[in-house]
Amino acid sequence: MIRVGIAGADTAMAGELIRILVNHPDVELTSAFAPGKVGRTVASVHHGLAGECDLEFSPDINPQKLDVIFIDAHSDVADRFRMNTDRWPDLRIIDMSHCPSLDFEALDMAYGLPEINRKQLVRGCKRAVVPRSVAAAAIIGLYPLARHLLLKGDITVSYACPADIDTVEKTGMVRQEILHVLRKTQNSFDGDIIMRRIDEDVSDRGLKVVVEVPCVLDINEIFRVFDHCYDDHNFTFMVSSSVPGYEVEGTQKTLVTLQKLTPESLTVTVVADSRMRGGAGDAVHIMNLLFGLHEKTGLYLKAHKF
Repeated sequence: MIRVGIAGADTAMAGELIRILVNHPDVELTSAFAPGKVGRTVASVHHGLAGECDLEFSPDINPQKLDVIFIDAHSDVADRFRMNTDRWPDLRIIDMSHCPSLDFEALDMAYGLPEINRKQLVRGCKRAVVPRSVAAAAIIGLYPLARHLLLKGDITVSYACPADIDTVEKTGMVRQEILHVLRKTQNSFDGDIIMRRIDEDVSDRGLKVVVEVPCVLDINEIFRVFDHCYDDHNFTFMVSSSVPGYEVEGTQKTLVTLQKLTPESLTVTVVADSRMRGGAGDAVHIMNLLFGLHEKTGLYLKAHKF
């Protein structure tokens, strides 16, 4: 069993993570830390876990008793793990905090988007950072083009997501995250990313990203480019028409639609769950890869009522 600890276990995202982990067949959740919560049960904060998890918040986390730690906080305890990785060389660290000051490359942390970095995550990786949800969706919609050196000119990324994900500061960081990944993938790309909010209501879990990119390639050839990139991935799928967000809520799935509305441009629409992609789902997906498990372990499609 994989012994798991969580630093920042009282956050909403940590609650989402715990709901996945308590039913994960290869996980034993042993430690949960949150400042000011010592001695209380995890279920006293995340009420939906009543009857599922009797773990209490601990005063600290002992890395010697863990195989992996998830970080979703900016506490001294969390920072101790981020900055002292050499002390625990076998401990896996998955940072899902989206900390603005975190230089993950300087800390030798992999960018944890499996659609682009799966090989790195399965080949001895010990530390990874979870991408931001809007960035993850946009990169999934653009990566096949960058991989084939097809990006030219400015790209518009329009998005609809929950209000807590969409702030001026966070949107600026998302833009930089997308640019960093695209330019690292395609060195010749010198365009800009223009971020726009879609005036469209979404649920508290909804995520819709519409990418408009200059592209003269035939639509059938574009389909082949995307299929070649994602045909062996377990959570990203091409669909023939736009899908409402509720179809993927509560799941790790990302659905991608391609349209040529003009001969000179391509529109890529991506829908996903904003609490799973760029959040708890990606964190568990990364853990599965780090420990050599099947990607879908603990993340299989759940029952859903429309």
